[in-house]
Amino acid sequence: MTQNNLITRTLENIRKRRQNILDGNVNSLPPPFPRFADDFIGFEQGSYLTITSYTKGAKTQFTLHLLFAALYYIYHNKEKARLKIFYYPLEETPERILHRFMSWILNKEERFRISPRDLRSSRNDFPVSEEVISLVETKYRHYIEFFNEVFVFSSTSNPTGIYKECKKYAEENGTCHTKAAKYKDEFGVIQETQTLDWYEQNDPFEYRIVVIDHIGLIDTEKGLTLKQSIDKMSEYCAKELRNKYNFTPIVIQQQSAESENNDSVKLNRIRPSGLGLSDSKYTQRDCNILMGLFSPFKFGLKEYMGYDITKFKDNIRFLEICINRDGELGGIIALFFDGATCTFTELPRPEDKTSLERVYKYLDDIRKPVIPNKVMILYSIKEKINNLISKFKN
Repeated sequence: MTQNNLITRTLENIRKRRQNILDGNVNSLPPPFPRFADDFIGFEQGSYLTITSYTKGAKTQFTLHLLFAALYYIYHNKEKARLKIFYYPLEETPERILHRFMSWILNKEERFRISPRDLRSSRNDFPVSEEVISLVETKYRHYIEFFNEVFVFSSTSNPTGIYKECKKYAEENGTCHTKAAKYKDEFGVIQETQTLDWYEQNDPFEYRIVVIDHIGLIDTEKGLTLKQSIDKMSEYCAKELRNKYNFTPIVIQQQSAESENNDSVKLNRIRPSGLGLSDSKYTQRDCNILMGLFSPFKFGLKEYMGYDITKFKDNIRFLEICINRDGELGGIIALFFDGATCTFTELPRPEDKTSLERVYKYLDDIRKPVIPNKVMILYSIKEKINNLISKFKN
C-alpha cells in the first residue's frame, strides 16, 4: 500500500465515522457505566482488552455482564450494529454461561433475583418453580434465542487453533486486499508472494468479540512453556485479530498469588496491576486497555475510598483502568456487585448518604433467607425491590 492510499483510506474512514454519528448510529457499543464513560467508552472495533482480578474476584462475571449488556443493547438497536461473540470457555461450560444469562435477563426485565444454582435446582429442598421456567421458555425466549445467535462457543484451547478459527470467520465474512511482497527462501533465492494489505468486513457494523476465559488455562503450544504460549496468544490477539482483522479480543487473566501475600498487604499493594498479572506480563504490553477489578472485602478491609465495606461485604467491587493506550489511566469507580444475577451497577458516590442508605436497605432485602419451595413469594415484593434498585441506580 502506498502512502497516498493509506492517507486517502484513513481520511475516508474518519469522515465515515463522523457521518455515522450524525446519522444517529454508534462507533462503539455504549458502556454500562455512564459515569465512567470517559474512562471506558464501551466496546470499540479493533481494540484489545485485558480484564484482571485476584482469584474469585468476579472477573468472569464482570466480563459476562459487559457482554450481556452489549447483547441487550444490540437486540434493541439492530439497525445500528450487529454482534458476534467467539467465546473460549476454558473455565466454565457454555451451559453455565447460559444459566448466568438467564439469571441476568430475569433480573434486568423483572427485577427477579434467582441464581444459576437455583435455576438448576441444585438444592434438593428448593426446586425451581414452574413459573420461572415459563418466563425463560416463553416471555423471554426471544432473548435466549438471540444469545444463541450471538455467542459462538468453541472447545479449542491452544493459541494457534483459536487464531485460525477467528481468521477463518473473518475471511469468510470479509475481503482480504493483498499486495505483492518478496522474501528469501531457505536457499537465499528471492521469491514473490501476496500478503495482506488491508481487510474489509462485509458488514462494517458487526462487532466481533473474542473472549479467552481465562488465558492461564490455555493449552501450551508444542515446544513452548505456558508463559510462551500466553505470549503467543496475546501476539495473535494484538497483531493479527485486532490489527489486521478488526476483532475486539478480551483476555481474562488472574493476578499472581504473590500479589496477595502478607508483604503486599502491609505495603498496601493489593489493587490489581499490570505488574501483578499471573504467568505472563506481556498481555499488558499488547492490550489497549487493562481493567482491574478489586474486592476490599477479600483483604479484610473495613473501609475503602469512603465506602463502608462492613455493610457491603462481598457486594462491592472497584473497577480501575490500569492501562489505557488511547486515553488517561487511573480512573476508578465503585460498583455494586450481585453474584447471583451476574450484575454490576454504579454505586452512589460515598458522600451521597441518602442514596447509600437505599442500597443498604436493598442489601438487607436480598440477604434475607429464601423460603424453600416459595421462590415466587419474591414476586410479591418485586415492586418494592424494583423501586429500591431504581432509586440507587439513579
